[in-house]
Amino acid sequence: MPKPDQPPVGALLGLVTSGAGSDEILDLFSSLGTIPIEQLSVRQWEALAESVRRQDDTYPANLAWRAAYGLRYLGHTERSFHFLTNADRTELDDAERAQFCAAWASSAWGSGDEKTCESLTAESFEAAEASGDDNALAAAWESKALLAAMHGESAEDRRGHERALEHATAAGADLMASRVLNNLGSQLFDESRYEDSLEQFGHALRLAEATGHLSSIALVRHNLADVMLHLGRLDEALVEVEAARALWNSVDSPMVGAAWQVLADIQRARGSTVQATMAYREALAVASLENETQTLVPALVGTALISVATDPEEARLIVKQLLHIQVGTGQVPALTTAGWIALQDGDTDAAISFAAEAVAEASRRQARAALAEALELSVLAGGVSDGEARLREAASIWEGIGNPIGLQINAIVHAHLFGTPFAERLARASLRSLGVQDDAYGIAGQLHVLRSDADGVPIRVHTLGTFVLYRSGKPVAASEWPSRKARDVLKILAARGTSGIRREEIADMLWPDDDDPGSKLSVALSHLRRVLDPDKQYDPSHFIIADRASIRLDINNASVDVVEFRGAASESLAAHAAREPGAIDMLEAAAAMHTGDFLADDLYEDWAAEARDEVEGLGGEVVRVLAFALAKTSDPQRSVGWFARLLTYDPHDEPTYEALIWVLAEARRHGEARRYHRMYEMRMRELDVPAQSLEEMTG
Repeated sequence: MPKPDQPPVGALLGLVTSGAGSDEILDLFSSLGTIPIEQLSVRQWEALAESVRRQDDTYPANLAWRAAYGLRYLGHTERSFHFLTNADRTELDDAERAQFCAAWASSAWGSGDEKTCESLTAESFEAAEASGDDNALAAAWESKALLAAMHGESAEDRRGHERALEHATAAGADLMASRVLNNLGSQLFDESRYEDSLEQFGHALRLAEATGHLSSIALVRHNLADVMLHLGRLDEALVEVEAARALWNSVDSPMVGAAWQVLADIQRARGSTVQATMAYREALAVASLENETQTLVPALVGTALISVATDPEEARLIVKQLLHIQVGTGQVPALTTAGWIALQDGDTDAAISFAAEAVAEASRRQARAALAEALELSVLAGGVSDGEARLREAASIWEGIGNPIGLQINAIVHAHLFGTPFAERLARASLRSLGVQDDAYGIAGQLHVLRSDADGVPIRVHTLGTFVLYRSGKPVAASEWPSRKARDVLKILAARGTSGIRREEIADMLWPDDDDPGSKLSVALSHLRRVLDPDKQYDPSHFIIADRASIRLDINNASVDVVEFRGAASESLAAHAAREPGAIDMLEAAAAMHTGDFLADDLYEDWAAEARDEVEGLGGEVVRVLAFALAKTSDPQRSVGWFARLLTYDPHDEPTYEALIWVLAEARRHGEARRYHRMYEMRMRELDVPAQSLEEMTG
């Protein structure tokens, strides 16, 4: 909310709506300083600008730079350029000209325009020093920090943020100070100093909340989600990014694209490929419209890595695009992505080359997480004589920055290449315990390289999430299916598992209006057998057992994820009910196998609904039992991520809030307990239900 001593902008908007003259409007506008940046919405900025637009279609420069900042803070980068390019900054004094140039430099940085950012930063700094104004100096130093980040100069980047913070604090500019702290946290994040970045983001969030600027609050919460993702706290990250997405939606901000991108990254890390793909699609749509490379590049990276399983050609095309995009934080993600895709294609020479470039660039930028991944790529691509030493260096980095998921993936790779099968099985089990689902092995990267060796079955049917048929570890392309009905037959057989289905029933499902569905079913079965065994290596009944009455898959010869999940979930829940030793490990393994909604691409098919509801209920029950069981162990903090996952299923689940907040308070994680309590209060208000106080929950 606005500070009590801030003049309201209501009078200003009243002048605009009443049709007052531009001079009167500008006089009042100028008296408000930077307050409009904090308080005006996009529509209000547009109405204000229209009311003072000159006959030559230019704008007063003192309005243009404030509008540019306000709109960029709301995520409208392209619109901010409109005001800056249609105003004459020479009509401003030094202090305001410094702000004008800094606003333009910041927008240029966001779109990857290094030349414009550099020239305007220099002009901003010169004007700010001449003015001696703290607000101007804060903006100029912040532009200088962003330019240093673009050049990969870490020390200058940090110095710029620190000097900007000094001047913003001296000027009492809370919104600018929040932005600076957020950017400083982002720099620490880029250097993989995750715990330090959490501290900075915490300070930034408190200042943003003090201003009431919803888009700035959303930005910090978005960044908190990104940090939690890299700390392996996946489900907590989901809660934060969903909060950011809701806030940006409430102010109609294109920054919601950034929330979609981090949401997709979280789902990709979990192995939830369908949800990740949908979120990346949303992020790309928004980022492309706004020319926002900070969102565009990671969304393209994630899309390419996921596309390997279903559309390898799309992955290759995205890599070509990535390698030609200039971005302020460097090209390391593009290089490692290109390396993983090349390795998937069998082009080890290209993979080795991309790995070497990525190692060098990540080292120069002090991007430790990126360096660890690049080192692992170099080992898996081959061509290095010190593979084990490189893996140990990467492990040291993952451990040092506190990323348990990266550390466990490294342990899997090390055990596979230099250890024992038992050590590899233990490492895979540990990865599942962190909430990483088995579909993660289908995404290009370290796990995907090892996948074909780990499968060991000729046919794998994947239905929890996107439907994919793997034949000898390779996905069957859409072009290899003679008909869609053959695919549908396999999906229905997968849902029915060992029980199978009567011929009449499946024929009526797929051809309800046909007079002779039986003959069409016979054709579809013939097509399906041809896809499953194109070289006719097996007997026709090896994968599909059919007689005159019924049809079923032989799950002894084909792996079906939904069948395996049902079995694991039922067995683990029974083990927990019987208080058997090892039940928690079994529950964690079962939860990792629930990689998404059953046949998520077939949401409107009636024949899939019953199985989907059953699997969803079973998956939720596994997570609920697991979370509350972990809360009663000697290390209750292990339950936090699973409780957070339950809140993504049902954000109004009061017993889950109670348990989660109690665990956090007992662990002396008081800031997080307060943050979840604020979420809880908001959700209870939505239901018009009285909320318990924090003291009642933790007393």
